Amino acid sequence: DAGAASAPLVAALTAAGLPVEPRDDMRQVQHAKLLMNLNNAVNALSGLPLRDQLGARPYRTCLALCQEEALAAFAAAGVRPARLGPVPAGLMPRILRLPDALFRRIAGAGLRVDAHARSSMWDDLEHGRATEIGSLQGEVVALAERHGLTAPVNARLTALVHEAERPGGRRSWSGPELLHAVRQP
Repeated sequence: DAGAASAPLVAALTAAGLPVEPRDDMRQVQHAKLLMNLNNAVNALSGLPLRDQLGARPYRTCLALCQEEALAAFAAAGVRPARLGPVPAGLMPRILRLPDALFRRIAGAGLRVDAHARSSMWDDLEHGRATEIGSLQGEVVALAERHGLTAPVNARLTALVHEAERPGGRRSWSGPELLHAVRQP
């Protein structure tokens, strides 16, 4: 936050040589970050490293559907997510749906992640811990409901992750299987 209370932290981070960008729009930044983190559930259920999961259109389509529901809920709540990267949040669902080769060309820099990196939610499932699904997809579902909307894809992913949290729960969905599952009522 760009407020006075965070000035000592900003100074300490700067002195340590870490890049820091104080912002006056933290609510919008938090909503933009939520949009990005909606991929955690998709990644956790894919069982794949992030780069492989994001390289496959069916998984990206699952994320695009989640983001569209979140964007509709944000609009109903009067929230406009901040722009955190080269693409406005409202365009991301379209970009995510592009064919794989075209997506790789456009999102090339964003896919430069460690070949083995996975989401924290995947790690939680692997270690038998409860996930943050309620704070991600669950928040989208709740916000949508508060504004008379539904978020069925986010609700379905929430249910699938809760199932995966149980011993023996499924945690390795192919892209087409997961896309089909989230589109089911």
